[in-house]
Amino acid sequence: MSALAPMINSFNGGEVSPRMHGRSDQAIYAISAAEMLNFVPTVEGPAMKRSGFAYIRAAMTGSTWLSPFIVSRTQAYVIEWGPAKLRFYTNGGRIETAPNVAYEVVVPYTAAQAPSVWYQQSYDRLYLAHRSHAPAALTRLTATTFAHTALTLRNGPFADSNVDEAITVTVTGTLTVGGNAIVHVAGGAPFLAGHVGSSVMIEAEDFSDIKAWEAGMDGVVVGTTIVRSDGKAYLAAAAVATNRTGSVQPTHSHGSEWDGSGGSDVNAKGPYGVKWTYLHDRFGIGTILSVGGGGTAATISVTRRIPASLAAAASHRWALAAVSAAAGWPGIVLLGFGRLLFFTDFELIASVVGDYGGGSVNMAPFTESGLLAPDMAFRKRLTISNPVLWAKADRDGVLIGTSDGEHVIRKINNADIFSSDNIECVPQSSYGSQPVRPVETGTSTLFVQKSGRKIREADYDLGSDRYSAANIAVWQRHILKSGAKQMTFQQEPEELVWAVRNDGLLALHPHVPEQEVKGFARVAHAAGAVLSAVAIPSEDGTRDELWALVDGGAAGKSVELQAPAWEEEETALEDAFFVDSGVSYDGAARNSFPAPANAGAIDHLAGKAVAVLADGGVVPGLTVSAGPNATLALPNGATALKCHVGLGYTARLRPLRPEARAPDGGTLQGKRKRLVSIVLRLLETVGIKVDPDTGHADQLIDRPGSAEMDAPVPPFTGDTSKSLGGNYGYDGQYTIISDDPLPCMVVAAMPTYTLGER
Repeated sequence: MSALAPMINSFNGGEVSPRMHGRSDQAIYAISAAEMLNFVPTVEGPAMKRSGFAYIRAAMTGSTWLSPFIVSRTQAYVIEWGPAKLRFYTNGGRIETAPNVAYEVVVPYTAAQAPSVWYQQSYDRLYLAHRSHAPAALTRLTATTFAHTALTLRNGPFADSNVDEAITVTVTGTLTVGGNAIVHVAGGAPFLAGHVGSSVMIEAEDFSDIKAWEAGMDGVVVGTTIVRSDGKAYLAAAAVATNRTGSVQPTHSHGSEWDGSGGSDVNAKGPYGVKWTYLHDRFGIGTILSVGGGGTAATISVTRRIPASLAAAASHRWALAAVSAAAGWPGIVLLGFGRLLFFTDFELIASVVGDYGGGSVNMAPFTESGLLAPDMAFRKRLTISNPVLWAKADRDGVLIGTSDGEHVIRKINNADIFSSDNIECVPQSSYGSQPVRPVETGTSTLFVQKSGRKIREADYDLGSDRYSAANIAVWQRHILKSGAKQMTFQQEPEELVWAVRNDGLLALHPHVPEQEVKGFARVAHAAGAVLSAVAIPSEDGTRDELWALVDGGAAGKSVELQAPAWEEEETALEDAFFVDSGVSYDGAARNSFPAPANAGAIDHLAGKAVAVLADGGVVPGLTVSAGPNATLALPNGATALKCHVGLGYTARLRPLRPEARAPDGGTLQGKRKRLVSIVLRLLETVGIKVDPDTGHADQLIDRPGSAEMDAPVPPFTGDTSKSLGGNYGYDGQYTIISDDPLPCMVVAAMPTYTLGER
């Protein structure tokens, strides 16, 4: 009877689709698994049991989302989004105003809207955008306090000017800056309640009723004479004795200036000189305070002086705001090219370069002299057929995703400024996207394809001068079967992309592009569905923390923090944290937990069977008492200095059907075989079993003879073998199981099979 021992020396192919289970001709087959649950495929090859999640606090009733607020590498927060409220977490805990009283900030967003709120970090400020709300900023005031305020959009942005000459406006009231005026409309009713708070721009029909300024003009009356020059109106504020204008044309847009020096010309004529005070341009701007007359009138606060002629001469040249409660708000905000960028469905709206600080954003499309300039704000209709779903600043442009394709908005001439006249929207690919915020991993951008079941990696390709977008889950079409709704990137210590599935499972991918790791695995939280997950830097900046919002069903929702990954030769066994919704005790020796000072700390586990690791040893079969102030007692009066209590979970690793050359020269696939033994190469592992498809799992690591009987089983590194009573069959598969709250790292597997006819 022949015996074969094919070796699996890497598991970083991860869990592949059932469609791949016959592709032993592909290189990925030899390093892949049929199931990888709660194991992490590492870049080096081993499959490492994922660490557990520590319970931090009960979440708000109705919480739906988590998002990051990263000020720096050593100062970062997680924001919990509930119904019209935010809570904040940092340094492993929740910010509180008093013990057990969460610090909260009131916001206008509903819990259901939270996943659609787009954010853009800028030091201590987080810019926010949502299609149903005015753009806003969440500002960090101190290390523990924040404020949410709507952004002030100054001087625009404005929609296209009215072109219907039958609809005209006049303005009465105080036309100077700071005054209140009333805009009257004839021929239409354009004002809606949703325009309140937005801007309106009104331009004089012409300046024909104002005398043009001329050099040497006589008869100027101080305080009365008004002239027009360079598209502006000026009032005579002072004059030399002759009341005659000089030769310097007034073009200023603030204050007063002389048009002459007060001297005479070469012919001894003069003196010349009038001091002109700037009044207004051809157009004025106001902020709408209220709407009346069925939409035919609006009271405004004047922010740029209204031309005086509009009090009597009607004009059809006016424009309402491009964004407002009536017109709709932008859904995406970005920082790029020195501007604050907003996206509506089909338009890019850019602020004035460098003028968006302090919660006030300058959206003026022209200079104070009324001139267009490349550094001023602009609106640009994009050449796309579906609304923008995501956007990301990258290289010399902005990547955007729509439901039918991906595009880049880039400069036409790289030597010039990013402006309305110097950008183009260029198609890159036609995969289409979900409205899921993309993540940046080093030099590339990952986004979710329109089906929600594929993750694509957009990276610039110099040869084709465009962004390619490979499907990184090409071998794992099942891994996002319910669709992905959120992604986050955990860079340290393991480079992991996490995707939150719609069914509450997590999918993870060790994303190391230079190594072309293709593996994906699944993570199931023991308490229930993960609603949201986000990574932020740790307090010391040396690693990235994964935070999760978990729905525990009847137990309620919780905010939890994943424990640091097991580091061989660095982590002590008593510090191993492999439970979910877990709580730790570290102090004087105790028999029951928690300590009285922490009463209620394990109430979320009340009445539940739990996994317990006490001073590095597993204590099986324990149940937490009923609450409130639930407790857990160790059996037989035992005590522990350090104890981790939480919900146990099982990690499962099931390799694919073995592939090897049979004695007859053919493949091992499809031949009847029996698993008789296995050698596992392990690294710092405690508690591991193998089930050879019999329904019975055999323990692989026994207590060594040299170990003390009253001490935990020490972590094992090396090869361990086990005889197995497998049955004859065609599959030859087995499952590696770790269901104790202990570390497990499988470096390689060497099963031995016998071939037979039975």
